[in-house]
Amino acid sequence: MTLEYTIDVDYHVWIPVPLEFPWNGYDTAMAWAADLTADLLPGPRIPHEVKSAFAATALERAVMEPPLPEAIERFWRRPDTGAPDRLVHLYAIESDETAAEELVEVARIGIGGFVQGVAVLEDTAFTTALRVTLLLELPDDVVVSVTRFIGSRDGTVLVLELIDDDIGAVGFLEPEMETLFRRIRLRTA
Repeated sequence: MTLEYTIDVDYHVWIPVPLEFPWNGYDTAMAWAADLTADLLPGPRIPHEVKSAFAATALERAVMEPPLPEAIERFWRRPDTGAPDRLVHLYAIESDETAAEELVEVARIGIGGFVQGVAVLEDTAFTTALRVTLLLELPDDVVVSVTRFIGSRDGTVLVLELIDDDIGAVGFLEPEMETLFRRIRLRTA
């Protein structure tokens, strides 16, 4: 069986960012960043410096390597006033793990870390779904927070992930990530 998914993305909150080019009619990341800038910052009243800075950031987001290999989707939190400018990634893992305890261990794949919190999520498209928060201790006393929304169904585990050293940004984005995760629709083919 193959698990297929769709995501009902709220484009007022999240911008899908290509993982590679060509993509959806765009041959290069630069062309994608230029069109995105023109769409989000239209009109002559936006200063050229603002448009240039946004285009440079969009280009950076489009060429950035995901934290872990084999990401299947990437979303950029729209950099509105007051909102943290962050990327989240979606991964798919083949696994028959469905128990919450087993999925907590799946949450540590690729990064390790210390489990700081686990919440079971009800009313999702998954058989079992969790929000798992991990902390990673890096050299020079840097602590990184990892929030992973994990859902398991029909031999596939989907993981929506944010890795950041700004705990405040993670806290701000967690509800928006949960909403995005809950908008995943599944179908077994």
